[in-house]
Amino acid sequence: MTEPAPPIDTAPRRSKRRRLFVAICLIGIPLSLSGLDHLVGWILATPPRHLLFPSGSRVQHESCEFDVVVTISSQGLRDRDFSPLPPATKRRVVAIGDSFTFGWGVRAEESWPKVVENLANEPWEVINFGFPGASPNDYSPMITAALDHFSPSIVLVGTLQGDDLIQLVEQEPAEINWSVRTREWVFPTLSGWLQPTPTTMESYRSVFRKSQAYLRSTLTPSQQRRYRQLSPRVRTAFEAGLLNPSLVHTAMTNPGRFVQPVQGATEWRSNAESRFRRSVREWSSRCRAAGARLVMVIVPDGPYVSEASRQGMRLVGYDVPATLLKTTVCQEVVTDICSEFDVAVIDPVAGFREAAADGDYFELDGHFTPQGHKRLAAAVIREIGEKKQSD
Repeated sequence: MTEPAPPIDTAPRRSKRRRLFVAICLIGIPLSLSGLDHLVGWILATPPRHLLFPSGSRVQHESCEFDVVVTISSQGLRDRDFSPLPPATKRRVVAIGDSFTFGWGVRAEESWPKVVENLANEPWEVINFGFPGASPNDYSPMITAALDHFSPSIVLVGTLQGDDLIQLVEQEPAEINWSVRTREWVFPTLSGWLQPTPTTMESYRSVFRKSQAYLRSTLTPSQQRRYRQLSPRVRTAFEAGLLNPSLVHTAMTNPGRFVQPVQGATEWRSNAESRFRRSVREWSSRCRAAGARLVMVIVPDGPYVSEASRQGMRLVGYDVPATLLKTTVCQEVVTDICSEFDVAVIDPVAGFREAAADGDYFELDGHFTPQGHKRLAAAVIREIGEKKQSD
């Protein structure tokens, strides 16, 4: 008589199937949702908003030396709106930078990126991607946003002579939580939709008036004495919110700031160069991946190129020796590091010094006047394009 076959133990197989099912759910479902998110973003791509500023803002920007209206586009730039792709008949250029690129104190069309667009003989679109207070630590996400939204063929990075090196040493790059980075990478469309709407910009004078009172309260007794030695003109403008409070406060707390890149200790300069090298490496890598050409533009800072501007910064409270007008240290750091990554550099410092023009910078504020913006724009055009014959 045949004995019955022993029962097959199916429990291990069921356990394996359950584990496989759980694994598929834990991995497959998020991947599917992520793919759906990317697909939705590709099909229903929403126009960019709040890229640098709250979209649609309009504020008065007044000081003791200028009075202009700052208007922000629906895309969040101090510029007009642009299509995702450049017109077939034009070359698109994006100018990344700080307040000197933004056009602090001048009309939007007088900023050097827009002057380049208007004076170039070639059909160019130049997008002003400047943001006051930005530093090299901010330029990487700004470059990424510009590449993602506008597909430029050239990315100009305006690096402020001396100041950007100082900021790299003073500031640590902002750390973005890994969970935020992961969410934005996996679900970019949903993350964009869930971004809170920023509040409308407040007038600069209102912000300055509030800031100056607080900043004065933080001064030490010796710094207070230094402040009282400033001319009544400077103190009155500062306390009325008609002079950049950060500019005056820094002059009281660190009067030798402009000298740091030139006379800083070896360790300081090594740190600045290392951080700038890391930044240029990242910028060039991002541009290459997007098929864009990176060009560095050294933006001449007044105390390094203009006697009139040097004297203006002395009035504000800075220690600015005349030797700064001849130094080449700041430019050499930029050109030497950029050469390591085959990045072109536009260096107009010598031209600004030769011009020795008194009207390139606002005396107390220190930023470019329309004349200074036009001088820089002409230098940029000479290097990467042709200027209109009529101009």
